[in-house]
Amino acid sequence: MRNLLRNTYYLRMSAEQFSFLHVESGRLVSQPPLLAWRSVGHKRQPLAAGDAALAMAGQDGVSLGNGFQHPRTLLADFSIAETTLKLLLQQLAPRRWLQLSPVLILHPQTHLEGGLTQIEIRALAELALSAGAKRVYVWVGAALSPSSLARLEFPQNDGQLLYPDVSP
Repeated sequence: MRNLLRNTYYLRMSAEQFSFLHVESGRLVSQPPLLAWRSVGHKRQPLAAGDAALAMAGQDGVSLGNGFQHPRTLLADFSIAETTLKLLLQQLAPRRWLQLSPVLILHPQTHLEGGLTQIEIRALAELALSAGAKRVYVWVGAALSPSSLARLEFPQNDGQLLYPDVSP
């Protein structure tokens, strides 16, 4: 019963690919972190994310962007990244009568040289919260096992939980 009341995603992130695992169902989906939009005046009208955005490439009036493509950091454009993550989560959400806000475990896979700065950690957490997550964890280290994910346990000998900050 407890798992029926949870909606948890484990997101392994790189600028080229997002790999989402819905913890409760075991469903694994990989999508490129792309956003397709149409400009209406000075605003972006989002059209699609992931593979659906990629399929729209080259259409008249459609722009394609990756908010995670930058040579130094994983997060390049917050507004594009936020809309992309929000749309991808909507696509992946299990169809339920009552839609639960997800718990997101973010696991960056690239741009980890020298460790993530506090600003990068905070930006990733804020990104997930603004995309609709009710709770966010930022993890670096070894891939988390399904049992660790189900219990929201982060083994200290295999990596480091960066957010929420658990240091004294």
